[in-house]
Amino acid sequence: MCGIAGIVAADGFDSRLLISMTKLICHRGPDGFGCVFFEGGAHGKVEIVFQAARLPRIERPVVGLGHRRLAILDLSALGSQPMCTDDGTLHITHNGEIYNFLELRDELKARGYSFKTQTDTEVILQAYREWGCNCLTRFNGMWSFALLDRQQQRLFCARDRFGEKPFYYWASNRCFVFGSEIKQILEFPDVTRLANERAVFGYLDKSLLDQGDETFFFGIHQLPGGHLLTIDLAHHSFVPRICRYWELTMREPRPLSVGDACEEFRARFKKAVNLRLRSDVPVGACLSGGLDSSSVVCQARTIIPDNTFHTFSACFAEDSYDERKYSSEIVAATGVTPHLIFPDPERFWQRFERVIWHQDEPVASTNVYAQWCVMESARQQGIPVLLDGQGGDETLCGYQKFYYFYLWYLFRQASPRIIPEAMLWVKNHTRSRWTWEDATKYLPWHLTRASPVLDRVCCQALQGKSSGNGGGPHLGPRASIGERQKVDLISTSLPALLHYEDRNAMAHSVEARLPFLDHELAEFLVNCPASYKLRYGWSKWILRHSLAGIVPDGVRLRKTKLGFDTPLAEWMRQGLRAGLRDFLSTHDLQMTRFLVKKNVVRELDRFVSCTPGSLHAALLFRVLTLELWARVHKVS
Repeated sequence: MCGIAGIVAADGFDSRLLISMTKLICHRGPDGFGCVFFEGGAHGKVEIVFQAARLPRIERPVVGLGHRRLAILDLSALGSQPMCTDDGTLHITHNGEIYNFLELRDELKARGYSFKTQTDTEVILQAYREWGCNCLTRFNGMWSFALLDRQQQRLFCARDRFGEKPFYYWASNRCFVFGSEIKQILEFPDVTRLANERAVFGYLDKSLLDQGDETFFFGIHQLPGGHLLTIDLAHHSFVPRICRYWELTMREPRPLSVGDACEEFRARFKKAVNLRLRSDVPVGACLSGGLDSSSVVCQARTIIPDNTFHTFSACFAEDSYDERKYSSEIVAATGVTPHLIFPDPERFWQRFERVIWHQDEPVASTNVYAQWCVMESARQQGIPVLLDGQGGDETLCGYQKFYYFYLWYLFRQASPRIIPEAMLWVKNHTRSRWTWEDATKYLPWHLTRASPVLDRVCCQALQGKSSGNGGGPHLGPRASIGERQKVDLISTSLPALLHYEDRNAMAHSVEARLPFLDHELAEFLVNCPASYKLRYGWSKWILRHSLAGIVPDGVRLRKTKLGFDTPLAEWMRQGLRAGLRDFLSTHDLQMTRFLVKKNVVRELDRFVSCTPGSLHAALLFRVLTLELWARVHKVS
């Protein structure tokens, strides 16, 4: 897990810029850094600079690759990046992990390739030599990388299937700039810090945090998960060519019996966890007490039975938000070493601007801070790799909405299962903090209305917009449960959660690994019959049934769902009373393109005073976050 940077400029660039972009993300890689600079052409000069901030002798390089290293595999200097092949024709800067690198290395050795390191990065280089761009289909892991092929005069960039690792870029006809984080690209002098109106509207109106290939910064894009990008360096126009190399394909469910499906799930899940335990440094796990993280911890303990496995849990004084009852049951059953973290609102508001700086884009709630504290604790305890249960809700239909959709499908099909399923759902279904606002997002667009935020605090130009026009992502039911899962995995739910996971972890130099997003496991689960995921009123039925005897029943059969939740309304009022409201009322707003200051102050006053009809805490939090984001990143 690392950080990457790069510049391609037809007229050359100031090498200090690449060094600055690389240094800016030192939190992503505290164990080393390096840059490689290239003159133009297949045979131009090359200069590699490791562990030094000196400028290269090449005055105006045309291509540059930068890297910050978090050493996880092969801790020796041989694992330093940017890395190149022995003949110097291929150079790479890579962020992430190829979990099946050992199997691929053995296969490549059998084909005559030799290796001098124990890294997965060298496997990528040799796999590209053997299979070209098709090497991506052989990788099981998370990655973003840029590989320079000097012979072909091509820059080849790629992002993993679900987009666990980030890749941002800005492009003009004669220049291409990329990095792991948006703040790196903002260093480039030609890039303007202008808010993307489409992203801001979707955020305020529907709490949308991911806009496909767009970001909250106008002109800065992200490479979507499952896509690759190439630039032909032989031409002086460096417009990137982007194509999809992987798609979550929907297939007719295989005729598997319940027993066979559970057996296959157990095998795939164990393999996914086992692969993600490969590391040359200590590995621990996040443990919320929920079903997903608990399953990961319990499965990991069947593979690594020693007593050095550490877990990290966010805890709260408020019983309605605290999950120690469940996490302690997992600790008792597995014998792991627990670490309990207690996020509090005072420290949250003291550090919120730092959190936003690391996140690069606005966040949806204070929940992000609970995860932030967990990652911070892991680094303090010397555990630089954490397994996490992210992706379980999307692959196993864990969200409450999925049972609504399931009952809707049964109704449409006039299935006799609808009556017993509805009755059992009332009895057994997982209870979560769903609000009416949450539910209305999934109604047909002509039955929804714009968020009250637009009417109450936004300027007229934004009020004139409407999501009730069929535009934007379709959040309601699709043709099947699997198709609806695909929407969450690719578009609406998971991308934002992966953004949080990466930034929170890397802010503290921690690598987060997600077994539920093993693509082989995810493809199997999404294409399983809906009745194996939603059954007898239970969500995640196949997981609950398959892991009997592995996960304690108190957690396996729990009916509540929190995750890393926080008491948002209480934290909001504490922060506003502690001075945040006065600060906003006495300073000009940065986001005057979108927000009306007097209206914002009025709504904050109504909220703090608990005036009937005041805006919901989640809505006001988005307004506050948008303004603070603009101030932190100097966005207009």
